[in-house]
Amino acid sequence: MRPIPSTLLPLTLCALISNAFAQSAPAPAPAPAPSAPAVTSAIPLKISGRLDVGLKSAIPSDLSKETTASEAVDEGSNARLNFSGSSDIDADLSSYFMIEMRFNADNGAQNDSAALFKDKAWVGLTSKKYGDLKLGRLHSPQYGVSTAGRYEAFSGDSYASMGTRGALAANQWNNAVYYTTPTASGFNAGLTFSKGEKAAANGIGAHVAYNEGPASAAIGFQQEQDKWDTTTQKTMDTFSMGAYYDFGVVRVSSTYARSSKANITSSGSQDVFTAGVRIPYGPGEIRASVRSIDETARKSATDASSDVDSVRIGLGYAWLLDATTGVHFSLVRETQKRFNANGSEKSNATGEGAEISLRKTF
Repeated sequence: MRPIPSTLLPLTLCALISNAFAQSAPAPAPAPAPSAPAVTSAIPLKISGRLDVGLKSAIPSDLSKETTASEAVDEGSNARLNFSGSSDIDADLSSYFMIEMRFNADNGAQNDSAALFKDKAWVGLTSKKYGDLKLGRLHSPQYGVSTAGRYEAFSGDSYASMGTRGALAANQWNNAVYYTTPTASGFNAGLTFSKGEKAAANGIGAHVAYNEGPASAAIGFQQEQDKWDTTTQKTMDTFSMGAYYDFGVVRVSSTYARSSKANITSSGSQDVFTAGVRIPYGPGEIRASVRSIDETARKSATDASSDVDSVRIGLGYAWLLDATTGVHFSLVRETQKRFNANGSEKSNATGEGAEISLRKTF
């Protein structure tokens, strides 16, 4: 064997030593696997709403002073932006929240400067076994259940609708708690309480509702701050009810509400009745409704000068372009009566209006 040249000996020794260390050293540990992303506990957020704007020829609110309609680009129904979410706590219990603001789509202004989330702002828990409990700014029994939009031909929206379906009772209650039982055989019931602020009296209320198949009906009662006497913590009572039946070729609906024990002497009352139909026709629905309002002793038991009685007739067509887009046509005729202090008729005036609007929901 030929000897290794002396000049290569250092390189040969380094190679042998490196090879020995490579065979005796433990294999390097594998790189750690990347960690899984952190699990978030946030509730999935749902955003929804509506924009509804068109051309309107609107009759004045006081026909005793003016009957000529005024033209404008205006809302067919109030624009809204809704945020909501829910999450399951276990197999039976879940939590949820909902907040909804109202704004004017024709100019972008907030609808009520005093309340950003005017329509609702609530948080709640719902159980399949024990029912539902929500707290916050809530719908009253009349507005949310017994005269809800489902019992009005236009769902309470568009110029031809009977938007004022309820009597004097407030639509929303602040500082409120509402419990609703689980639904059984189509029936549920609810109890609510509202803590009055400043000079406002506390509110209490209840409802019983049925909704199954083609039929739906609800009855509500509430006692709250008197709307005609806001200077003291004085309550008035409101009874309300609504129903519809869907025959397939036509859906017939009706509401009734009566507020009593109003004004400073508890002698005033207001009755509101509506009746309407929906008829599927072509790519949409023909809708028609009538509403009557009867006020008694709004000012006092011996003074009828503030009373206003009215009859409003609405006729319209909802042209549904797709699931979220519609063109709504409205024709309106309203008659108003006003009275002298002794109850004799002071004026009887009629006005007519119309509207065409484009509505988009999301």
